[in-house]
Amino acid sequence: MPIKTFLKLIATGLVLSYPLLAHWVLPRWHTLPALMLMLPPSVLNALLAWIFGRTLRAGREPMISTFARIEQASLSRQPNAALPPDLLHYTRTLTKIWSGLFIAMALISTLLAGSGMVTWWALFTGLIGYALMAALFLGEYMFRRVRFAHYPHAQPFQLIWFLIKSGPIWMHGR
Repeated sequence: MPIKTFLKLIATGLVLSYPLLAHWVLPRWHTLPALMLMLPPSVLNALLAWIFGRTLRAGREPMISTFARIEQASLSRQPNAALPPDLLHYTRTLTKIWSGLFIAMALISTLLAGSGMVTWWALFTGLIGYALMAALFLGEYMFRRVRFAHYPHAQPFQLIWFLIKSGPIWMHGR
């Protein structure tokens, strides 16, 4: 994303958030330092949603497709292995699901931080959010092993190792 477009998005966001700022933040100014300490999980989840979501644009390889391509290439020992169409569709959909999860987690943690429900915020950001990600990761793995049984699959830690070995190339997309 070009820097000018990014700055326009920030400016638009600030203009649109003025009512929130004027009617919610300013009257609670004394609690703002504590709120700022609670925002990093929201920012991290929003960043992950952006990283995954930007790969869904036309002409880009979805993030999960990149992971699957690296996995298939590592298992078949063919460095330029292309994904079959059924896996391409599945991995694009899965990238959308992960992006949606990160957006939902960012919104929930932001709402909990803003509501002042510190115990619920801590429970969500410290346990429930990670449990949701683990459930999606493991549930998708089990589903994929059944749905795409005709393709080879790496074990979860083996897949992570393949991604680490592939280096930063998976971060660039295609």
